[in-house]
Amino acid sequence: MKFALPAPEEDDGIHMAPMIDMVFLLLIFFMTASHLNQLERVEVEVPVASHAAAPEDRLDRRTITIQADESLFLGNRPGALEEIEPMVRTQLAAAPLLKIVVRADERVRHRRVREVMKACADAGAAEIIFAAYDSE
Repeated sequence: MKFALPAPEEDDGIHMAPMIDMVFLLLIFFMTASHLNQLERVEVEVPVASHAAAPEDRLDRRTITIQADESLFLGNRPGALEEIEPMVRTQLAAAPLLKIVVRADERVRHRRVREVMKACADAGAAEIIFAAYDSE
């Protein structure tokens, strides 16, 4: 009885087409993600401080931005002073360790920053962080 010998296995090598496809998909993903990140940013000229330091943790933060014309942004959407207290109160109910980051333009009067701080405090926010550049 004759048996057929198995054919020697051929080395298929590495298929490059799927890898090239994945590289292009990742490239498109990162280009889109970086573009969307730029769209979400509200531009302000943050003041310079001699002892500015970046906080260690970055969890549970909400940003309130005050532009030079004293207009407010809650996150990346325009808002009003009356909206701050209910928004902070709702966010605190969901995340009790919530920290508010106030990004005020260097030309904003302190009166406006004080109004924002009072609205946050009335809502129960215990920690407010002010954005500033280090002078060094």
